[in-house]
Amino acid sequence: MHTVNIRALLRAPAVRSAAVLYGSVAFLCTRVPLLDYLGYEFSALFAFIAACASGLLTIRPVKESLGEPGETPLPRRAARAAGACAAVSLLLLAIPLVIISGNALFVRNCSMVEGLAFFTLLAPVSALFGVSLGFFCAVTFVHPRRLFVLSCFLLLLYSAGLGYFTPAVYSYNFLYGYFPGLTYDEVIPLSRTLVLFRLLTLFVSAVLLWMGMITVTDLIPAAAPGRGRLRTLVAGLVSGERRIRSAAIACALAGFYLFRCDLGFESTASYIRRTLGAEMRTEHFILYYSPASFTADEIQQAAREHEFRLGQVLDAFSLPRGVFFESYIYPSAEVKQRLIGAGNTDIAKPWSGQIHISRQSLEGSLKHELVHAAAAPFGIPVIRASLSTGLVEGLAMAVDGEWGNRTVHEYAAAIREAGIAPPIEGIMSFWGFASHQSSVSYVLAGSFCRYLIDRYGMRNLTLVYRSLDFMGVYGRSLPELAVEWEGYLDRVPLDDVDQDGVDALFRRVPIFRKVCARVLARRALLARGSFARKEYAVAESLYAGVYADGGGYDAFAGYLTSALREGEMGVLTSALDTVILPDEHPARYLPLFISIGDAYWASGEQEKAYAMYDRVYQADFTEGYTEAAALRLLAMDADPGGKRFLLLFLTDYTDSLRIAAVDSLLRGGPGDPGERVLAYMKARSMLREGDFAGAVVTLKDLDLTSADVALEALRLRYLGQALYRLGRYAEARRAFWISLNAEDSDIGEIKVNTWLDRCEWAEEHGF
Repeated sequence: MHTVNIRALLRAPAVRSAAVLYGSVAFLCTRVPLLDYLGYEFSALFAFIAACASGLLTIRPVKESLGEPGETPLPRRAARAAGACAAVSLLLLAIPLVIISGNALFVRNCSMVEGLAFFTLLAPVSALFGVSLGFFCAVTFVHPRRLFVLSCFLLLLYSAGLGYFTPAVYSYNFLYGYFPGLTYDEVIPLSRTLVLFRLLTLFVSAVLLWMGMITVTDLIPAAAPGRGRLRTLVAGLVSGERRIRSAAIACALAGFYLFRCDLGFESTASYIRRTLGAEMRTEHFILYYSPASFTADEIQQAAREHEFRLGQVLDAFSLPRGVFFESYIYPSAEVKQRLIGAGNTDIAKPWSGQIHISRQSLEGSLKHELVHAAAAPFGIPVIRASLSTGLVEGLAMAVDGEWGNRTVHEYAAAIREAGIAPPIEGIMSFWGFASHQSSVSYVLAGSFCRYLIDRYGMRNLTLVYRSLDFMGVYGRSLPELAVEWEGYLDRVPLDDVDQDGVDALFRRVPIFRKVCARVLARRALLARGSFARKEYAVAESLYAGVYADGGGYDAFAGYLTSALREGEMGVLTSALDTVILPDEHPARYLPLFISIGDAYWASGEQEKAYAMYDRVYQADFTEGYTEAAALRLLAMDADPGGKRFLLLFLTDYTDSLRIAAVDSLLRGGPGDPGERVLAYMKARSMLREGDFAGAVVTLKDLDLTSADVALEALRLRYLGQALYRLGRYAEARRAFWISLNAEDSDIGEIKVNTWLDRCEWAEEHGF
């Protein structure tokens, strides 16, 4: 008589094949970024493999145990078979665990403990679920393998349905545990929700085993399998004392399902709407938002901005106005992460007409996401988008037209000049797009699509958006079009594009090349929380640990900024000499030159501080950093050798406190250079505080033409924005028109023209 036990199973050909599979996949993982160390990705992959393999390995031994003659009761034989299969399935997981742990000798793993926690929560639990499902299918159905495969397919289909029919991009599933969605968010927390879901998985596994044992216990040997066994199971569930247990299990499972959104397992649209708490309807939108994050005037302004931006997008596509979208505006990235699984990534779902965006990123991302949604008619059926990531994002970048401090063509030409531009053919694919630094991929794709629109028209791009048939649409292959585009970029003048700015914006490491990306991202999140709470010493220590383990710009920047707030100026000046200047491309750290300049200024080394600010100013890589550098340069000129203004730059004031601090420093006439700097800073804080009338009064009395032309252009634009928010559109247009006299870049003119269009649109629509 053949006995099903662990030793016998280990000699089975199927188990040996599974061992080879596990070992081969684990070895391949050691060659793939993000999968090459013990962490979430590796654990989730083997959770899925283990669930499927364990279930299939369980079916045959269990069926053999049911057919064995002998004195051992049938339920005991079945239980022993299931137990042996579970033990072997868990033993098989030692193979990938040993291989990936050994790879830590070659690839750094910043937290083996966290990696082991992910592996324990995901892979073994999924393996046990697979065994339970396989056992249930084996004792209940005539064709258990077919039913097992069908069950796995339906579980995956359910998760795919969640991604399609609900706003969430994440999913929890018995087979793989947790999937975060395809976003740029790096943080995957080892959360209580995940722990609870894995406990639920074990509970469901136990229920499947219990139901299978009912079938085995009550089975009449002569009864036909299939329908007869299902009747046996149903009868057994409601018989005698089992009735109470079945009812309790049914209630528990129903409770988990009814409260699945509250538990964090899913996020339906209705649940998110209830959580946000408010809505506003316009001609083409329903805006869902949190009333705590908007004043009545602010949400009205957000609604106007939605309608204005949509009009721009529809005009670009020559589409009619008969469209309607839903816009979910989340009060913070943290809330958005909890509700849909994408914190720092704004998303659109073209097939459902939804965009999901954070309150803080509304101004910068709204038009981009609306392009994704409005382009739905040009996409393929079902997903209503292109299968090319480069075309999806490139079209949005091309139509949006506002990114950074240069046009996308200028940036693309500068990237090529710097020798860091990958082939555009690769950017068009998902893996090629994601494997490069995100700003490089977005800018190159945007420039390429903008070129195709300007050269061949929007209609042709929308046709290739669906078909990907470049030859059929353009009469040229993608490589041939790439050569055309590169020839165009070679003629783009680069006089105003400083190489420092290119290094600062485009020489970052993508997630696939980062060391311990998930672990360090979570630790960096803790550091950001400490910094936000003004626990600067704690933040400095946390950032220092992250940087020591994995390097990276963000950790280094957090470390220096925390040290600056702590008053440890030597940390910043030392970092310039030991880390930044020895780097092959020191301008990658250009945004940090402002903080290092502040440290030099506070230490009495004004000349070095001035040099730091001037380099940022000359690079002009973002509007915000250029403004910060210009203000410091003017402040130092107004108070040579002094520190009258330094506290304003070093202290993390709220805007209301900054206004009060500026008022305490104002002492001269409006023509005094220092007074102009202070008045400008005061007006800027007033704008952020919503005091638009006060900002108008302050900005009107200023004239920075002789001091700095870049600040004068910004002053006039700020004045125009304040007047716009007050509904004084004619005056706002005048301010924007005058600001064009101070603009010296194409992108500056584009931004001003957008504001002019916005004012005209608001007047036409009676706002």
